[in-house]
Amino acid sequence: MTRQTPSPARDAFSASQRAKPGWDAWAPWIVGLLALAVYFLLGADRVIDVWRHGSFYDTDDAARMVEVRDLLAGQSWYDMTVWRFDPPRGMVSHWSRVVDAPLAALILAFRLFLDGALAERAARIVFPALLALALFGAGFYAARVFAGRSMRLFGVAAMVFCGVLWWQFPAGRIDHHAPQIVALVVAVAAMAACFGATDAFRPAALSGAMTALSLAIGLENLPFLVVVAAAPLALYLWRGAEARATLTGFGCGLAGALTPLFGATVAPALWPIPACDALSGPHVLAILAGCAAYVLIARFAAAAGLRRRVVAAALAGAGAAAPLALLIPVACLVDPYSGMDPLVRTYWLDPNPEVISILRQAQRDANLALLLVVSTLAGFLATLFGVWRASGSDQARWAFLAGQIALGGLLGALHVRVFSTVMPLVALGLLAPAASVRAFIESRVSRPRRGLAGALAALVALYASSSMGLMVELPEVGPAAPDNVGAGRDRCMSSASYEPLRTLAPGLAVSMISPGAYLLAHTDLGVMAAPYHRDNHGNRAALDILFAPPDQAEHLARTAGARYVILCWGADAAASWKTWAPQGLAARIAQGEVPGWLRPAPVAQTPVHVYEIVGAGEKSAN
Repeated sequence: MTRQTPSPARDAFSASQRAKPGWDAWAPWIVGLLALAVYFLLGADRVIDVWRHGSFYDTDDAARMVEVRDLLAGQSWYDMTVWRFDPPRGMVSHWSRVVDAPLAALILAFRLFLDGALAERAARIVFPALLALALFGAGFYAARVFAGRSMRLFGVAAMVFCGVLWWQFPAGRIDHHAPQIVALVVAVAAMAACFGATDAFRPAALSGAMTALSLAIGLENLPFLVVVAAAPLALYLWRGAEARATLTGFGCGLAGALTPLFGATVAPALWPIPACDALSGPHVLAILAGCAAYVLIARFAAAAGLRRRVVAAALAGAGAAAPLALLIPVACLVDPYSGMDPLVRTYWLDPNPEVISILRQAQRDANLALLLVVSTLAGFLATLFGVWRASGSDQARWAFLAGQIALGGLLGALHVRVFSTVMPLVALGLLAPAASVRAFIESRVSRPRRGLAGALAALVALYASSSMGLMVELPEVGPAAPDNVGAGRDRCMSSASYEPLRTLAPGLAVSMISPGAYLLAHTDLGVMAAPYHRDNHGNRAALDILFAPPDQAEHLARTAGARYVILCWGADAAASWKTWAPQGLAARIAQGEVPGWLRPAPVAQTPVHVYEIVGAGEKSAN
């Protein structure tokens, strides 16, 4: 297969760059470190707060640190049970040790010269910074693939200005979204690099490996990864034998990375058990079947005619789909939260800012909803401009990226959280008109510096019209919904409000759902409720207690072995509880009617109200 003729927009100044091998070698590091300096400068407040106070900004970050602490305290590598969730049964987490392991390693490294608390805080600062650096590298690589060598540095700028840096990568952010975003950007770019390449095996293998990494962390980006995985098959249908290296590389990369990742992070006893919300044995079996089909097609049917290619592709798809259809319940494929208790779902999950639709987001914050939609649309249209201007394999790359952005826009309309995944791809789409503007200016100006400045100004103007506002707005989307709280949200969902509770004697706490993660992270308490869909029993039990009349609530709380009732509310929270259960325990307490079986516990400098169940402390001490 012959390489496509380079277009001026893709390779402006490529000759001069090849004449400076030293700059080519050092440019990624220099620009990446400069971008990292910008990251620390603009995020200095968060860095300082994490270092001084150990603050958590999201319930997932707090729960992740609880999981890592348990691992470092000696919990088995394969034991993913968080035992202080709804004790004594505990909750089996669907999260992955792929994220826990580097966090634990950083903490152990920092413990060599810092005490335990500071070592943990240092790790929570360094971990997202390293992921931000990886995102800059991904942008550098992706920009080269889509827009040419001369736009690589602009790819770094695209990642800085796309907004997701301040949503999923700030200091203290240690959950699973950031590594999945980096893996997706690389997987998409590497697959695009296969189009028109003379040696597609390496980029295809890289795309497969990054797909495996993302899947091993979680299934949130599964729709995007399905499109990536389908691309080699589509290329095979279109180009026949020219897709041989892409099919083989992707199949080997995906299977070669997923097999050890799955084996190293999922207990062997769980391999046959299907899961709705995490990578499980049936998923892996389906993926390996698809990988084997890709390798077999490349080996035996690459040169077949179109009709036979269609048959081979259909058989490959059926072979991959069969394990899913036979081994995973249909409800799982439709809704990963299908088993959630209806009350918990209606009260907690449905209003959660991460899973609401763009229409509900518009009701909460019309400006943010408009910003998300306009930014995504701008990136999609910019990518279509790239399709229109390019030809051959370049056109296929831009079309592939446009498809991913369109998919992200549709999914984001259903679940706002998806926009954090698609924004880096949107920013890459904006490189299409930026590259054309740069090529136009530089073709008419003799001095490169003036041309570079003009191109940079054009690129910044593009970002200013669609993305720069995300830098400030997007972080407000992140935290989980604090149980229908409106006013008082910041104080009740600030981890600093739960730090004063660290002196409480151990015991089981009954609380609303969202604060449970902060109680786990800042105290030695066990909690019945926390913002995780697998905590089905504990979440429902806590709501039953707090929504029951006080006499009935006492019986339920004592039967569950609870020691504390912990509540925090603002005006809207109290109104919400009164709407849900006007005679319930939570609503009565918010109105100042504390039943006699509860006595206030002495905590200060916090809006959180702690009540100890009379007699529970003595019982738990015996």
